[in-house]
Amino acid sequence: MSSRSNSNQLPVTAEIRPGIHRPDWSVVTRPAARDALIGRDRSRNSLGERWDHVLEPAQDRVWRTVIELFARSGRSPRLHEIGEETGLPPENLRTLVAHLQAHDLLGMNPSADSVLYAYPFTGERTEHRVQLSGCKLHAVCAIDALGIAGMFRRDVVIESSCRACGGGIEIVTAQSGKVLSHVRPVDAMVWYDLSYSGCAAVSCCRSIAFFCSEAELLQWLCARSLQPIGCRLALGEALEVSRALFEPVLAVTTAPYTE
Repeated sequence: MSSRSNSNQLPVTAEIRPGIHRPDWSVVTRPAARDALIGRDRSRNSLGERWDHVLEPAQDRVWRTVIELFARSGRSPRLHEIGEETGLPPENLRTLVAHLQAHDLLGMNPSADSVLYAYPFTGERTEHRVQLSGCKLHAVCAIDALGIAGMFRRDVVIESSCRACGGGIEIVTAQSGKVLSHVRPVDAMVWYDLSYSGCAAVSCCRSIAFFCSEAELLQWLCARSLQPIGCRLALGEALEVSRALFEPVLAVTTAPYTE
């Protein structure tokens, strides 16, 4: 069952498990964050179609387990580790993981025995490093990095770099990811890229990055041979986008699944 809407009055949302909707529009208060999320849906129709359904209980359990294993170990979970956590036999597990990959919720390595990424985490080294409960992790993109605290309801330290000049960027969250307590440099921004082809990790996510300032971001945009499709977000606006996308992912449902 879908709660997705294309109405001009109602923002688009999808039910990912009974009673849990993504994006969570209740955390979006800033016009720029709202516009970014609406623009995301309009420009990424194929992604919306992939996310536009309630996962079956076993699919949902595997998805959540993969993300939690990433956070606990700081590396890519292996298929046998997911099986040990879920108690699912390998044949069933491969089918469930293939379904999640088809819906762009995670990506497997070529031999399908290890998870390469499960938003917001990746096993590859990226410029976005996140400290969560003493564990150092890599995020797929800047928005993913900002969303980790809200997803786990724990504060994080993000260390990244300006895509334009390479200068260091440090961000600390507070109130379980609801606000920013420390930002250096104070004028840091995010480019929220809206392109999409195949899967987010290899298309839009590669350009969703932090910048030291709006001036650095504009310089980077002007240097592109093809003008990117996306929007500029102040960090407070980017945080709302990330919360709307990632806080629902591990949210516990109290509503029953229906067959």
